[in-house]
Parts: sequence; structure tokens; C-alpha cells
Amino acid sequence: MLLLRLSLRNLLRQKRRNMLLGSAMAIGVAILITANSFSHGISDIMFNKIMRYVTGHVAVRFNERGGVMREIFRDRQRVWDAVKDEPLIEEADEAIGTFSRAIGNGRSDNIMLIGVDTGKTLSAKALKELEDSFRMSEGKWEDLKRTDVENPVIVAEEKARYLNVKRNDTIRVRFRSMFGQDQAARLTVVGISKNDNIFMQGVVFLDRGRAKDLLGFRPWETGSLSITVKDPQKNAFALADRIHARLKPGLAVIYASAGAARRPVTALGFKTDDASKEKLKSFIKLSSGSWDKVFKKDGVILPSALAGALGVTAGGKITLAYPRKFEKTPKEAVLTVAAVCSSGCAAPDAVLLNDAGFYDLYYEDMPAAPAAGARRFSAEGPWAELLAPEWVLLKRTNNTDDYKKKYQDIARNKWKGTTIDVSTMYETASDILKMESVLNIITVSAVLVLFFIILLGVVNTLRMTIRERTREIGTVRAIGMQRRDVRDMFLLETLLLTLFSSAAGLLLGFAVMKGLALITFHPHDNPLGMLLVNGHLYFLPTFYGVAGSVLLIIAIAVVTAWFPARRAANLSPAKALGHFG
Repeated sequence: MLLLRLSLRNLLRQKRRNMLLGSAMAIGVAILITANSFSHGISDIMFNKIMRYVTGHVAVRFNERGGVMREIFRDRQRVWDAVKDEPLIEEADEAIGTFSRAIGNGRSDNIMLIGVDTGKTLSAKALKELEDSFRMSEGKWEDLKRTDVENPVIVAEEKARYLNVKRNDTIRVRFRSMFGQDQAARLTVVGISKNDNIFMQGVVFLDRGRAKDLLGFRPWETGSLSITVKDPQKNAFALADRIHARLKPGLAVIYASAGAARRPVTALGFKTDDASKEKLKSFIKLSSGSWDKVFKKDGVILPSALAGALGVTAGGKITLAYPRKFEKTPKEAVLTVAAVCSSGCAAPDAVLLNDAGFYDLYYEDMPAAPAAGARRFSAEGPWAELLAPEWVLLKRTNNTDDYKKKYQDIARNKWKGTTIDVSTMYETASDILKMESVLNIITVSAVLVLFFIILLGVVNTLRMTIRERTREIGTVRAIGMQRRDVRDMFLLETLLLTLFSSAAGLLLGFAVMKGLALITFHPHDNPLGMLLVNGHLYFLPTFYGVAGSVLLIIAIAVVTAWFPARRAANLSPAKALGHFG
């Protein structure tokens, strides 16, 4: 307590000098806190106000037959079973959308047509977040439920201005369905929203049910899933790993009947990549037909015994029939036999189809599961790797670069089956985290340069103080104060000055952030608008960010003061008492 009182007294004795030095330190702290809060704010905007609505904290994406824009999965319940009963999930939505060409009143432009679930009840928090991100200038979100107009939509203000449309006007759109068919539709503008983010200004919102109808989804089909997670930084990765494990595919099998006699058969798809083709040729012997025809899209191989029972040879046709999972009537398909194998076939009753043609059947009309107690096919030996799975489950990735390579592999490998990818927004947008880190590094570097200059002032101030108080040091040493106490007294003075300066810097920093946040910007068609919330700069100070900045400054100041303080402690009492400054 004695050292504390002496340190406070000494600080007050040199008010002007300490006020100037403390003011400089306070400004440095304010700059560091403000810049750090701004970089955190950018990340929060990107992740929680943009990426969350675009992909969710965790996304389950489907790409059918290598088509990056063909995001469809044919068994909706199957994938929803993989995400149910998860207490960490706040919300799971289908991501339904497509690029379209919109024609307004005399003008046209590209838009992104997005389906939203108008049937769910939003919490107060979710509703506020939605209204903050998409502020309605005309109409309201509930208007998407209207049934008295054709395809009601909400359009961004900038897009409405460009297309020259107003509320209740009609927009005509051209787009492709999930199956590559060119479609056209009319949309009725029932609302206009404001959004500062230039990347969201091309989005047009439509009721999800109507969007699925326009795109050709059937009731049992779904688009990619967008999942919102509690405490995503902590839980998103673990949740994505669990979902990924649950989506491990089995073997794609169609339990069917063939020919007029309805002979039971097992229809399987065989892979047609280069490595698989060579393996097939190595252990399958053809008695008729050719490999060239087998490897065409409609290629079919029959075992010789089955071909004989059905009365067909290479070039002949068979009718395949099987019960469908989602429809009451069975599916019938006429297949042309490309080859007959005398040995090496997967099973005596196996109808082997080229995977391209097989997936056409399998996905378009999902087969029903075999009856209870019926025999199930099990691939053995080399066939385990050669037969087509239900889908292709892509590996989990750790960052944006690996994620991009994964999608390049989709196009390069030309998988015929649906690919499923489970990812978090931290992987798909890890560059945003890098951007925040770069901003923090730049900020800290600039502030450290500033503090280096300030701390030179600390060193010079302490040296001047020691010089002016040399006889005082000699006096307190002569009456019994230890060297350690002298050193600690100067260190404590520096610590107290830094603490007071940091406190003032915090107040100044928060005042600056408050003032800057009051300024309204109008960034029309400017990418910098994505850094704003409701037209204002967005700062997000965090406890760890503020505490870390203050502790960094205190540590630098105390370490800098150590050497002058130790020099003062090492002064000889006799020499110090004889000093005349």
C-alpha cells in the first residue's frame, strides 16, 4: 500500500508530463480497439448476416450427375432423417433457388430466384434479424403468402429500379428447371426491400412451395439443406462430421422382374471410369456382344443363364419392371442387351447396367425396398468397388482452397451419381477469416509502430523522472527502502499510468465507434455497402479482443519501463544523495 500511495503521489506531482504521455497512450488504445472491433464486425456481417442466409452455418449440398447447378436429392425423407433429433440445430431449411433472366418494363437483367418458407413461425430474434438484413420499403413479408396474384415476389429496391417495376407490376422470367428444361413464368411484385449488400440486391424472394413447383421438384424431392446451429463456432464442425457419417451410402440396387414371366432379377449399375472398365474386362468373359456397346450409356450385360431363361441374346430387348418407392404404379423400362457374359458376372440373376443409364432409372423413379424377409443383394470381392453406390459422399474439407478443389473434382471425375457434400460456412468461406486476420495484423502493426513511438516517450520520461528524483531515491534508500521496492515503485507508476490511459482509451474508443455508427452512408451499387448494417458502419467489440488489446499495451509498457526502473534501483544511496541535478 505504501508503494501504491507513493506511485499515485508521484504521478500527480508530474501532471502535465503524465497527461501528455497518457493522452498519447489513450489515443493508441482507442485506435486499436476501434480497428479490432471493425474487423470483428466485418466477419460478423459476412458470417451471420450474409453467409448464414446464403448457406447456413452447416450446408448439405447435392449435385446430380456432376451438374453444379442441379442441386436436387430424390429422397427427401432420407436426408432429413440424417439431421433430425439434433439438439444443436436451431433451424434447418431447404435451399431452393435458380438463376433467371428477368424482363421488367422495357428492361431486363439477371436475378437469383430464391424460395423462402412462408409457413413457419419466426421467433422475435429471427424476425428482427430478417428485418435488419432485408428492410421492407413497400409491402411486407406476409405478402408472399397471397393467393390472389400469380407468383408473388419481393424484389430488392435497386433491382426494381433497374427493371423499372413497382409494386403490383409483373416480371417475366426465363430459367431452366432442375432437369434442364427451359421454362418461363410471370411473377407479381408484392413487396420491395432495401439491402445494403450489393451481392444480395439481385435476389428475388418467392414462396418455397411455388419455387419448387416452377423448378420441377416433386413432393418427395428436396434441394440442398441450410442449417443454423447454436454457437456455430463451437458446434458447427462436430455437427457437420456427424451428419457426414450418417450419410454414408449403401449399394444402389433395383429389385425388379424381367420378361413376360416376371422372373425376379437384381438390377445393378457398374462404374464406367477408366480404372473400372479395365477391371471389368479382366474378369468378365463375354460370350456375345461387345465391350464398346457395353460402355455406351444404355449398355446392359446379362448372365448367360438368365439370358437363356428370358430367351434373349445380344441385341435383344427385355422389359424390366419394379415397384416405385413414392408412386403406386410400377415402373417399366425396355432395355437392349449389349452383351451376354459366360463367366464372372456379379450374380446369376444380376442385370448389369451402365451407371449412366442405371442412375437415370434409379433417380427418376426411386425403387421400393424389398419386401420384409426377401433376400437382399450383397456385393462381394471385386464387385464391392465396381458397383454403383446410392450416391457419392464427398470428403470433408478444412478450408476454401480444399473446398474449391473438391468441386473441381466433380467436373473432372464426371460422376454419374448424385454427389453429397457436408460443409460448414467456416470451410466454404475461410478466406473471410483470413481477411479478418489480415486486418487485425495490419491494425496491430500500425498501432505497435505508434506505441513504439509512445514508449520511447515512456523511457525518456522515466529517465528524466529518475534524474530529477535521484536525491529522493537516495533518501528513501538511506532510510531502509530496498532496491526491489524502488524498482517496483517505478514499474507501478508506469502500470498505473497505462491502466488509467487504457481506461480513457476504452471510453474514447467506444465514443468514437458510437459516433461513427451514427453516420449514414448511401452506397448505391458499391461493394463497400456489404460492410454496412442499415447504412451504418458496424462495430463488434468483444471481451477477448478488448482485454487482449489492453493487456498487450500494459505488457509492452511495463517491459519497456523495466530497464530504467532497474537502473534507478541500482543507484548507490551515497552517490544519489550527493547528486545535484
